[in-house]
Amino acid sequence: MSVERYDPIANPYAPGAGTPPPALVGRDDIIDDASIALQRWKAARTSQHLLVTGLRGVGKTVLLGKLAALGEHAGYRVIRVEALGGDDTLRSFLRQARRIVEELDGGARVGRALRSIESVSLTVVGTGVAVERQATTPDREALSDVVTDVVAAAADDGLGIMIALDEAQMLDHHDIRRLLAGAHRCGQDGLPLYAVLAGLPNLVGDVAKAATYAERMFTVADLGPLTPDQVVEAVVTPAEEIGVSWTPDASEAIVDLSDGFPFFVQTWAYHTWNAAIDDPISAADVERAAPNANHALDSSFFAARIARIPASEVAYVQALASLGPGPHRSGDVAAAADKTTPQVAAFRDRLIDEGVIYAPRYGWVEFAIPHFDRYVARALPNA
Repeated sequence: MSVERYDPIANPYAPGAGTPPPALVGRDDIIDDASIALQRWKAARTSQHLLVTGLRGVGKTVLLGKLAALGEHAGYRVIRVEALGGDDTLRSFLRQARRIVEELDGGARVGRALRSIESVSLTVVGTGVAVERQATTPDREALSDVVTDVVAAAADDGLGIMIALDEAQMLDHHDIRRLLAGAHRCGQDGLPLYAVLAGLPNLVGDVAKAATYAERMFTVADLGPLTPDQVVEAVVTPAEEIGVSWTPDASEAIVDLSDGFPFFVQTWAYHTWNAAIDDPISAADVERAAPNANHALDSSFFAARIARIPASEVAYVQALASLGPGPHRSGDVAAAADKTTPQVAAFRDRLIDEGVIYAPRYGWVEFAIPHFDRYVARALPNA
């Protein structure tokens, strides 16, 4: 046994929002398939685009970042956007599209792409671009033209375009339709566009509603928890690379406490490292870390969600949490709140829009945040 703690500066774990973990495990098949798709699009051979779905904390943003880097390496210019709701998402998309086009060699297709960007920009304050001929009629429907025209201009320079859209369920339904229309047209014309949309599980339904052909455009990667073996690999491998070992009991404790959710794995491993005094790191070290790990999860990952929920919606959250792990029928949640289903419908819909809950199927709801029911029971015990 050692009496000195491990160096916190050398701590190899990364419990951040979208922070790449030292060992990205359990996603190899998705990465391999995306690599093939990128190469097929560049070779003018069509392939399906990708929807990455899952609860919060399963690593969607991390995977999106990995795929974006893969796209850049394969000769793509990447438009990477986090959907925030409102026009900010579209502003960011148009700014990045404009920068890409302005870096190209020029020509008729570059001018056409700039005019398409301008025609949409006039409908979104603050994103106008200077071109030779100003559009006179703002047309948000031209977003689909932006996609095809930017990709066509990039293709003339031997480049592809990758759209990497995070929190895609927050994007306006009509803008999803417009982006899909542009992507569909690129596929018909053999243009090198690869789209990756990441979001909560209800994203699949949102995309399907946006366009009748959408289910044929995408493959779906539903990210769930890591397997026990994958959790052990994520914990043990980064430590081994710097000469530190974990006992089997210690890594198994992380398996149990995290339930395989990657963010929880990184949080527990990070705080265990900082609290550890045994060599190798032991299950007792995991116990020593428990107060800090639980506090970190409660004060940031969970509390941040509660802080954004209006008081009028807290009772619905408490009612859902009182039923335990989901999913649950909407009627059962309403009954737990001592209300009728119509009385709580507006609360449910707003919580879905805010990404706190989602509807896995019609008439059912579930928290979009792992272990949130446990947190609500601890932090807000009085329904």
